[in-house]
Amino acid sequence: MYIKIKLQILIILLAGVLFFLSVPLQAVSYRIKGTNRNYQQGDWITYSSTRFVRNIAIGDRFIYFATTGGITRYNFFGDNWDFPWTISNGLADNNMYLVAMDFATGYLWCTHEAGISYLEPASQLWNNFYYDELPLGGDETITSIGFGDYKVYLATSWNNYYTTENNDANFYFAASGEENYKRLTSEHNIRWYGELAPSEPVLMNMFMSDGYFFDEGNRRISDMQFRRYPITCWAYDKWKNLWIGTWGLGAGRGDVNTIRLNLLVNGLWDPVVDAISKDGDSFWLGGIQDNDEMASGVTEWFPAVNTSKYYEAYLLTGFDNDQITSIAVDGDIVWFGTQDGLTRFDRNRNNWRTLTVVDNLVDNFVHDIVIDDSFIWAATERGVSKLNKAPWGSDSLKIRHVLYPNLGNIAVYDLEKQHNLLWMATEFGIFVYDTEKNTGGFYTSTVGPAGLATFAVSGYEDEIWFGTDEGIAAFNTATKEWLNPPARLYKTDSGINRILAAKDAVWVATNEGVLKFDRERNRWVHYTVMDGLSSDNVYSLCLDGDYIWFGTAEGLTRFYWNSPYRID
Repeated sequence: MYIKIKLQILIILLAGVLFFLSVPLQAVSYRIKGTNRNYQQGDWITYSSTRFVRNIAIGDRFIYFATTGGITRYNFFGDNWDFPWTISNGLADNNMYLVAMDFATGYLWCTHEAGISYLEPASQLWNNFYYDELPLGGDETITSIGFGDYKVYLATSWNNYYTTENNDANFYFAASGEENYKRLTSEHNIRWYGELAPSEPVLMNMFMSDGYFFDEGNRRISDMQFRRYPITCWAYDKWKNLWIGTWGLGAGRGDVNTIRLNLLVNGLWDPVVDAISKDGDSFWLGGIQDNDEMASGVTEWFPAVNTSKYYEAYLLTGFDNDQITSIAVDGDIVWFGTQDGLTRFDRNRNNWRTLTVVDNLVDNFVHDIVIDDSFIWAATERGVSKLNKAPWGSDSLKIRHVLYPNLGNIAVYDLEKQHNLLWMATEFGIFVYDTEKNTGGFYTSTVGPAGLATFAVSGYEDEIWFGTDEGIAAFNTATKEWLNPPARLYKTDSGINRILAAKDAVWVATNEGVLKFDRERNRWVHYTVMDGLSSDNVYSLCLDGDYIWFGTAEGLTRFYWNSPYRID
């Protein structure tokens, strides 16, 4: 009887484990309480679109800008941008409203969509407090932060005032009403940031270059296309610099002596990064953006100096569509796969051209681009096109359809070139094409992911890794065998977007974070927002030595994956 009961318990436990393994990862609503102490500061860094600025604070070393993509920090001694503070460093949210410096403690405070946070200067750790954890009511929000008499004060949209000691966030009700605000400010010598901050001196007229015009009367900047960017905030420092924040152009610095204003280009043009391509010291970034109201574009980003160049499609003849799915660099030529054609940018000639079905492209919706010594291969919604690399011109351009019509009308999502073989991830499974023999076909077998919709493919040496609608599988082309578990991971249904196979690990971008197969330890590791990702929706991958870059729905995140001080 005892043995029977133990057997029943074992069966129940085994059934529970099997059920857990069969359940896909679920989207989680995270509460980030602060900086993840399992990582060192800088292990995770996110760069997003920071050109929409709400507030400025002048610190003792940095100028802080509260943006829709985190807190950006300009080092006025080094005259350069430092990395921004975002979710990756421990903040609860990237959509910032207010930033404030308490010079008595060195604490940096900020408010955002989720609540309020402060940074301890010595430990460089963030601490977050959500609105429902504060003694505020209903839809009451924080409009100002003040510092005085070793206390921190909050003013709210309900005209209430709360206070706490200046080294914690245990706020309690202090007063209400405008008269009490004046009394509190006077008695405690409060320095306010936000709506209650003293008005800065009026904007003085500034001269700008690069086709921008400063309009101090209307508090805006205009460009040659007659677009107007409101100046949302400004502050003067003790060195006679004018710092401004704009809605759409980011931050700027003006010299009161020379009356010159320069924009301090920083961050990405758009937050969604579906495509990354490393190009020497720079990265090309683009994506399919969610905001239909704002013009999208492509970012060429230079991480060493943290500055960018922007390319807006509607301003460039030959750049027809700015919804970017893929990017590939080939010397002086940059190729962009878009939702409406294949775009070629010749940097030497500063020339743009978009190829479509009119030029014999098999379909206008391009999912991926692969370049070899002789050809450009474009995966589209209706098969694959092959373009000759050189000579390239109006008369010499040749575009051919690969195995048409057999491969026609089939969506091909990803490509990987392995010697003479071109592996294709398609809606009907794995297709392999011999580029030398011009032959190919779908993989069909009782072993492996035959017939499954496949969205990602990547190769390393003799291995080919696939991401399907049921999970991950890998094939060794030398031994003609499929890799066994745990490398084969069928029990994940998290929406696989890309795979990157490398020497030490295999990286998988999903809609529920990043999966890493650690080859040395023969196990999978799962990274999410709680680790440092800016978003669990991860669309692209780029390995860069000891670092890996993740393109997400909320920006570009860098992870120091090969830190010698940490075992994930």
